[in-house]
Amino acid sequence: MRQPEFEAMEREELGLLQLERLQSTLTRAYRQVKFYRQQFDREGLRLEAIRSLSDLARLPFITRDVLSENYPYGLFAVPLRDIVRIQSSPGTTGQPLVVGYTSQDVKLWLELLARFYTAAGITREDIVQIILPPGLANWRRDLQAGAEYLGASVIPAGSLNFAKQLMVLRDYKTSVLVTTPSLARHLLKVMGRMELTPADLSLRSALLVAAPLDPEVRREIEAGFQIRVATAYGITEVMGPGLAFSCGQGAGLHLSEDHFYPEIIDPVTGAVLPHGSPGELVITTLSTVAFPLVRFKSGDLTSLSPDPCPCGRTLVRLGEITGRTDPIFSVGGIKVHPDQIEELLKEVMGGYLPHYHRRIVTEEGLEVLEIDLSVAEIFFSDEIKALEGLCRQARRHLQENLGIEARITLRELGE
Repeated sequence: MRQPEFEAMEREELGLLQLERLQSTLTRAYRQVKFYRQQFDREGLRLEAIRSLSDLARLPFITRDVLSENYPYGLFAVPLRDIVRIQSSPGTTGQPLVVGYTSQDVKLWLELLARFYTAAGITREDIVQIILPPGLANWRRDLQAGAEYLGASVIPAGSLNFAKQLMVLRDYKTSVLVTTPSLARHLLKVMGRMELTPADLSLRSALLVAAPLDPEVRREIEAGFQIRVATAYGITEVMGPGLAFSCGQGAGLHLSEDHFYPEIIDPVTGAVLPHGSPGELVITTLSTVAFPLVRFKSGDLTSLSPDPCPCGRTLVRLGEITGRTDPIFSVGGIKVHPDQIEELLKEVMGGYLPHYHRRIVTEEGLEVLEIDLSVAEIFFSDEIKALEGLCRQARRHLQENLGIEARITLRELGE
């Protein structure tokens, strides 16, 4: 579902559309959201002073902590009676992050997801199989809905083991696989054990989401399945997957600028940087009704290129994600903050947080969080069975609350 009237719009015309939508968003945010009204008034900013896109730099940033502090509905710009979907995800504090959608927002997101699928060459003739971890439940639902909106046949994400997933992939003649880079690599390992070859499958492409794709991993997956790989970038707080998408030219991800205004800032000073400069990505929503975000700091380090793409799209392109400005890290595509790990460990340990060390290891393509807990020798000798039970409980706690796989090991102090 390509939209050339927007995706290939002249840059000057696109700028005028962005400014019109930005002014509408700021007006709605100021009038309907107490937080924004207080924020703008504190800065002494009047809405009529925002006369160009560059004036946006005069407004303050918003962070994930602000979203948690306004839990649950403090940032909604419409009455609850107009909200048709409420979704939440774990925040970096004790409060989850809550996002609301009106029916107009849902329709917009379906169109953007269909745009993303179309750019990857997916059509209504395809059979799309989604294999994503439970920790990406919101992305599971969105990616399924987007493919259905496009008209493709969809095999939703389920709880089958990987061997059964591959059996479905083969027998149902799946043509498009939607998964994460780590799960795709693991599926290749399981294929080898099952003695399946690419010739046994009908697969022609894969859409890899939720985590950056290393070029070497891309080559491994494309060669192993003998397919083409497409990628996408998304932020759960900014409507989810498909915010930016690849087009097959391999020159970055096109960001849907007609609905989201991107900036690259110096993560230390907050100054807006010119195109091509590396920095932190900041997003302002231009079309969402229920949950407007003004200068939301993504935490992702990247760059922007406005140069035209050979595919004909003029949308700015997002460069490689090179890191983060905060401690958030990814386990199999699921973003985790260290504070979340510590809080969950303390809950299991009765309020006590032992010394610990964490690292991410890869086993047959799957990413696993390994945690070493340091305990006193007296505990190690006298109460080891009880502590081992706590380790099992902590592993379940991390799986249930964050959706990540973890392995927890006891270590004596000083080991």
